[in-house]
Amino acid sequence: MTKQSCMQSINQLFTEKYRPKNLEELILPDAVMNKFKDGLVQNMLFAGSPGTGKTSCAKAIVNQFGLPYLYINASTDTSVDVIRTRITDFCSTVSIMDEPGMFKVVILDEVDGVSDQFFKALRATMEQFASNSRFIATCNYINKLPDPILSRFEVINFDFDKEEETELTKKYIRRVYDICKQEEMTIEKEALVEFVRRNFPDLRSTLNKLQGFKTQGTNNITVGDVKRFNSVYKDVFELIFNETDPAKNYQLLVSNYANRVDDILQTLGEEFVEYIQQEQLQSVKHIPQIIISVAKHQQQRVHVIDPVITMLSCVYEIQGIIKG
Repeated sequence: MTKQSCMQSINQLFTEKYRPKNLEELILPDAVMNKFKDGLVQNMLFAGSPGTGKTSCAKAIVNQFGLPYLYINASTDTSVDVIRTRITDFCSTVSIMDEPGMFKVVILDEVDGVSDQFFKALRATMEQFASNSRFIATCNYINKLPDPILSRFEVINFDFDKEEETELTKKYIRRVYDICKQEEMTIEKEALVEFVRRNFPDLRSTLNKLQGFKTQGTNNITVGDVKRFNSVYKDVFELIFNETDPAKNYQLLVSNYANRVDDILQTLGEEFVEYIQQEQLQSVKHIPQIIISVAKHQQQRVHVIDPVITMLSCVYEIQGIIKG
């Protein structure tokens, strides 16, 4: 499969193509699902590890109950102006729905990276529109949220106990198997179990790696395939370790990944380390510096107009670290 055909085949990421559209399609413990059976009664905070379905759950709830919603990625839209303009404008009109539990909903994704000023403005806005609006927030690190904000949410934990993990693993296996069938891919039973086990509970990473197999032409997945590193963004990782023309690098990222920079930067923090450990062992010693560089560029992304520039800056800085 050529580089161009590989790029064309990921125009729609599996993580979006197979994102749950309603509550029935979610894979969560019964104890969590029971929280939503009566609709969105109060503000909710979904806290837990990346890739466990927090954002998907928020969107499934509003779809399930037909609630109008505003989505804010708080990892990039961190300005207090977001509160003063977009959220206030959205909430300021009275909902046309007068049934109990029918509210306007603001989804605030990844709120653990915003400023104290943002939290202060958010607290005031939540109080101002409590009669007609509800808020669903997500975070990876709940300890970063101040108590005055936490007190305004019911916290739903997306880090699961052993019994829940056993239940969810079986459902993950079924979901991945069904996706393989839809994508006209086959996977050995042992490979399927190992594939899910290696990535659990991060279903997002599982789907990215599954799509990586497809883009590379591996449509019959074996245990050996699973044990080798794979990612839908493997070509970006390889770019970092190759001496290539900067202009061509920029064109590659603009053409194929301009609208996915945030996802790539997150993947650099999750899958890139695994790639180094499996395929670039000589660079394992640089992992701490690489993680610091990625974290810095994730934060800088908010303030840069051209997201590809942020991505390239990160790529070149990591190249410098590797060269020593």
